[in-house]
Amino acid sequence: MKKLLFALITLVVLIAVGSVILYQLIKPAEHLDLAYEPVNLESKAVDMFKRLSTELVLSEADVNNLAKESIAGNPMYSPDVLITGARFRLLADDRLAADVNLKIKDRIPVGLTIVYRLKWESPNLSAEVQEASIRGVKLPNKGFENVVIPLGDELPKVVKIKDVTSDADGLKVAFRAPSASELRALIGGL
Repeated sequence: MKKLLFALITLVVLIAVGSVILYQLIKPAEHLDLAYEPVNLESKAVDMFKRLSTELVLSEADVNNLAKESIAGNPMYSPDVLITGARFRLLADDRLAADVNLKIKDRIPVGLTIVYRLKWESPNLSAEVQEASIRGVKLPNKGFENVVIPLGDELPKVVKIKDVTSDADGLKVAFRAPSASELRALIGGL
């Protein structure tokens, strides 16, 4: 009977220690929120056209604010998962890293990193999941959804995006050169 009691106590202690270790592994490493500052893409686009340029560079802060704005509108990732904070970082080769804090079933805090491949799919910037991890431990990609950043909705109707790329300098938005009548309508409407 003593051996059975000892085995049971050992099992309970192992489960408790394992739970504490798992909790320490998955909890967020830093506090993140969904606060953002609005990015006025329309005025940036108008300034770009006044300079007769067809490329707009959005800083990492602009991309972070646009992505957080998109999440803040609907932070429920799924019925049991709430996004409580995020930070987005631009990487080389059209990639974007998202550090995300979640709360599962309104109790369990989780911090993870998701790396996305950016693609322009008019009128939105699409971010396709490339890899996901919790503190370096890789997770299966199929458990995560792609993200849509609505860039095209923020721009004047005459402005047409041709392509979007990213590098260390920022997110570069290349526009189709406007016709003379589109340019007159854009500048005249100000």
